[in-house]
Amino acid sequence: MEKGLAQWQREVTTAFVEAALADEDARGNLVPARAEVCARATDWMDQALGGGSPDLRRGFFFLFLCMEWLPIVQIGAPSRMSRLPLARRIAYLESLERSRWSLLTVLFVAFKIPLGIPAFEEGEELASTGFDRPTTSARRRLPVTGGAS
Repeated sequence: MEKGLAQWQREVTTAFVEAALADEDARGNLVPARAEVCARATDWMDQALGGGSPDLRRGFFFLFLCMEWLPIVQIGAPSRMSRLPLARRIAYLESLERSRWSLLTVLFVAFKIPLGIPAFEEGEELASTGFDRPTTSARRRLPVTGGAS
């Protein structure tokens, strides 16, 4: 299958997932999303855009440019999004999500939805949703009731 992302786009995707799915440890320090989760989401985006139309790839190219370079004007950070420290990336994504200008919110959603889906399809992330199967394709485990008398 054709690759859909250039290397810089893979870096933007990974940086986005690290920040969007970041958490805090027991001491309150920020922890980026696990590397496996970032890789799974990035690979999914790569395959999805690689299998998409040229128009889709061109459209996402523009979205990637905006996502990467808007921190300069959105939060006043003289850096690309993929090079910001984790806390600044989170602040940037939150500013997009809460923006009064709806197109910035749409930019955030254009990444959040397609990257969130594969991120939560397996492993600990899937279990954290309350889903009771090891994968989305596995049969459901039904609760066992008390023995028959």
